Amino acid sequence: MLHELLLTLSGLSGDLFVPYPSEPETATTYKIPPEFPFLHEAEKSSLERLAALGFYYRKLTNFLDKQRGRNENNENHGSVGLQKDNETSLKSTPHGSFIHALCNAINEVLADFHKTIIESEIRILNKEDNMGGVVPISQLVSAFSEYYIILPHLSQLILDVENNPVKYFGCRILNLIIDKCNTGVPELREIMLKLLHACHEVMFKHITSWMVYGQLVDPFGEFFIKDRTLQYNPIEIQEQFSQTKWHRRFILDESFISNNLPNDVAKSILFVGKAIATVRNSTKPYEKHSKFPDKLASLHLQYLLELSSRPIFHQIELENIVNIIRNNVAQWLWQVVLTGDKVVECLEAFKNYFLLGQGDFATSLVEQFEKLSTSRLTSKRIPLIKEQEMNSLLVRASVGTLAEKDLSFEKFRFKIPNTNEQQSSNAISMFDDILIGVPLRFEYDIGWPLDLFVTSEDLSKYGDIFSFLISLRRTQFKLQKVWARLAANVKKERNYKFSKRNKNVMIMPWNVRASMMFFVDCLWAHVQMDIIESNFQKLVHRITISSAHHQRQRSSSITEQSPPSNELERLRDFEDIRLGHASYIGELLRGCLLESRVCTESIRTTLKIVDKFCILLDGTIDIEEKLEQIAKYDAEFREQVMFLFRTLSGVNKTGEGFGGPPRHLDQLLLRLDYSKWFSNYLLIRL
Repeated sequence: MLHELLLTLSGLSGDLFVPYPSEPETATTYKIPPEFPFLHEAEKSSLERLAALGFYYRKLTNFLDKQRGRNENNENHGSVGLQKDNETSLKSTPHGSFIHALCNAINEVLADFHKTIIESEIRILNKEDNMGGVVPISQLVSAFSEYYIILPHLSQLILDVENNPVKYFGCRILNLIIDKCNTGVPELREIMLKLLHACHEVMFKHITSWMVYGQLVDPFGEFFIKDRTLQYNPIEIQEQFSQTKWHRRFILDESFISNNLPNDVAKSILFVGKAIATVRNSTKPYEKHSKFPDKLASLHLQYLLELSSRPIFHQIELENIVNIIRNNVAQWLWQVVLTGDKVVECLEAFKNYFLLGQGDFATSLVEQFEKLSTSRLTSKRIPLIKEQEMNSLLVRASVGTLAEKDLSFEKFRFKIPNTNEQQSSNAISMFDDILIGVPLRFEYDIGWPLDLFVTSEDLSKYGDIFSFLISLRRTQFKLQKVWARLAANVKKERNYKFSKRNKNVMIMPWNVRASMMFFVDCLWAHVQMDIIESNFQKLVHRITISSAHHQRQRSSSITEQSPPSNELERLRDFEDIRLGHASYIGELLRGCLLESRVCTESIRTTLKIVDKFCILLDGTIDIEEKLEQIAKYDAEFREQVMFLFRTLSGVNKTGEGFGGPPRHLDQLLLRLDYSKWFSNYLLIRL
């Protein structure tokens, strides 16, 4: 009976210990048949408790054998293509490197259990536990006492994994094991910590490969950092990610981040690997200085290997190591790849051309578009608008301005989106079609290493702001031409009778034009001075502080203490610069009122009305015949401006949609209503 008990502990059933319940039901344990004689209830209970360990052992070994068989097959045929072909079947069963590591750790626990069986058999054969010719069952119960708790919990662990293969796939399995470690039973906690350590070793291998070499070796997709190019065909990869590797190729899948790893640490891990991978893939053969230093890489490798070898995971230690590596990589990037001067030069180019900070170029560009509109109006046929023509116009606009000798200007170009691009993109601004009647985008050919902090989304937002500003500048230019025509007409027709029925017919167009010019000038001054210039100076100041900080670290081995104010304003690395730049663009969009569709539509309608007014007074001016139409445009203009004023005043008081009253609206409302004319007009109408 004792030998059959030992066989049952090894997972083999016999005549004495049979699976229970019997077929066709699913067995859950081993039990002694009811008809078996000569056993006391206490003995029978003890024997069945021991036999239950054998059932758990068999269940665990079956799971391990199943995983070994799959892993061997995957190694023989292993490739990313096979993984995608078998994706459906793999999702329904546990698989991957983390499961393999878990199985190895469970196998070590079962090896100790099997060793206990062998030792018990040796003691029985040597009669070490013989008490008067009888081996007491209590001796065996005592020998396997710790496994009464361990094996059932291990069995439940693999049952959870089998029932939820997607929920506990890859790094997600760490959360399950972490929960199992939260127990007051020391023996069980020790075993679960061993399993957790085995899975953490896999995670550290992924982290090490990513942070030290910039390589993502993850055939099963288990790591919390994903390579989006695996979702595309090889032909499409170059098109989709040729200039956006830094921001879009590698992404963070937060569903795979374990509970003991803070999101900030995961983002730092993503940043370091992306930086090294981007530099490695973008480095030209002759740029030896752009290669990440081997000495620094070896130091980082040593840090991570020491951390992975520790039996217990400590979150604070990983945070410290990741911060050290991130600071080293950030400092190296500042030194040899993209200095603060390059960033500032790029931002100045964007300000000069996207934001029309270079006044002579903006005026010349508007003049060229006006000449184009005039030539098209005089043409007998409807000409087809081509991008080459628009880019040729851009070059002509730069002649005689500071942009003519600016090398950065060569990277700017116009693009006419096709129908498919207009339908698939949400970035088409409401002001894109004002210049030539069809959507026209102003773009910049961003290249490495500037794409480390400027995304394609950022460039699209710059294009939206440009479309708004050039439309505003065009309206301002046309109103100035109307003033010139009115003034020239007055000088030419000195003897013209301006009075009719004691009314001066020239007063109305002058007043309407003055009202329109006042609104456009207020909006233009607000955008250029209150929004663009102030936010630009803040961003440049923070980047300059960061550049000076990294240069001090490079020139001196002793870190100098920076002033507290500078430390708060300093941008730590490229990721901080990217976020700071994104925040800067967001402030520009809010300041230009482009984030509010209501305000945007109101401004667009207002500019359209002003445009009609300017067209009406174009050419030969016969004021008397046009007074009625001028009065109509004046009423429509005032209605739109008053609507915009009421909207901005309401938002400024309530802060609805802005998380609080936006301060930049105070400046715009002050410019518009400095004499209280709008406020008094609203009171009169109410």
